[in-house]
Formats: sequence, C-alpha cells, structure tokens
Amino acid sequence: MSTFRGGVYDRQSQKYISIVQKLRACGLEEVIKLPKIAVIGNQSAGKSSLLEAISQVRLPRASGTCTRCPMEVVLRRGDPDNAQWSCTVSLRFESTKGGTIEFGKTATKESVPDLLRRAQLAILNPTAKITDFHNLTESECKDWSKEVNFSKDLIVLEIVGADVDVTFVDLPGIIARTDLVPHSTSSNWMLISQGQEHMVDLIRGLAVSYIEQPECMILVTISMRGLHDLPSIY
Repeated sequence: MSTFRGGVYDRQSQKYISIVQKLRACGLEEVIKLPKIAVIGNQSAGKSSLLEAISQVRLPRASGTCTRCPMEVVLRRGDPDNAQWSCTVSLRFESTKGGTIEFGKTATKESVPDLLRRAQLAILNPTAKITDFHNLTESECKDWSKEVNFSKDLIVLEIVGADVDVTFVDLPGIIARTDLVPHSTSSNWMLISQGQEHMVDLIRGLAVSYIEQPECMILVTISMRGLHDLPSIY
C-alpha cells in the first residue's frame, strides 16, 4: 500500500488535481467544463454526514443552517514528509464580482465550521464587504440578515493533509416546495421570502446544470427513511 501511495499514480493524481483547481480558479469553467464529482440529494438526506466522513472535518450544523450555495471541496494528501494539516477557504464569484478571493485559513479542524459559516454569509451578501464577515461569532452569523437565500457562487474548501486526493462539489439540497426551506433565524420550517417558486427552480436548475455535463460524475445521497419523498429534478 505504501508503495502504491508513493508511486507514479499518486504523484500524478495530485498534480492533475492541482492543475484542474488552478484552471477552475482562473474562470476556465465558463469556457470548458472540467472534470468533477457533484454531490446531489434532497435536503436532510445525509449529504453533510457523508461529506464529513470523506473530509474528516465538521460542517456547520447550527439550527436553521443548510447549504445555500455550492461548495467545492478539494482534498489533498500533501507532502508525505510534511504531515501538517491546513485548510484554506476561498470564495469564487462566478455570477457577481468574478474571480476567486481567499477568505481565510486555519490549521485546526475545530475552526472549519465557523469559517464556512462566515464564508457562506459573505456569498449570500454580494454587495457587502467581504471583510465584514471575517471575525463574526456564531451568534452574530445567526442574526445576520441575507440579501439572497441561495447563490450560484461557490465556497472553495481546500484541505492539505487529507486521507485521500479527490475534488467534489456539494450542491444545495433539492426541494420540492418552498415551505421545506428552513428560515435563517428559526429552527422551524417555514416559507422563505425570496421568490418562493423561483427558489425551487434555481436549486433544481443548478443540479440539472451539473447533471447535464458529460465530464461530471454524480454522487446521489438518498435518505433511507423517506425514499418516496425524493423530489424529481426534472
């Protein structure tokens, strides 16, 4: 096993992941669709648990929290002679400001949920200054208003020192009705104010846009508790 991990395939796979990541950060995705894995499922289908098992980091689980923008997760084993673990979170604005902006770094896994929570708020408030969200506490994030409820812009979570070399995109959970979207300031499930039916179409269209790409491998998560509740995205 150690020979395989240290062999040609191991080195080449890390190199390819790095090249694709740089091309994607340059905005080439708008011209040429790059290979990727997309994680798709309806809300509360267990996507977060699956992603936590793969990445070995906790994702935000506060009351009323859900994935409200795509998150690209880049996992790298890194240099075998340097076992130091690190995480960098960036914002990739494909539909608003354009380009990729580094949001923050951490050397501890415990800091990742708060970092992601603040990064998502920055995505959902496109007219605000990104620096406004750098040092928010969890309670401040919970009380902070959002200009939009969902966005096509991405959070990029890059981890060096992971157990595997893989890149995948976590998409917002598919919904069939707007009354199934958790309100941002409550643990109750209620109607959201922004565009209601527009939100269903936006999330559905986002999933379809990935499924239709020949270069994209689809990883579907389904809750075994409610197979009959899985909404059709077509």
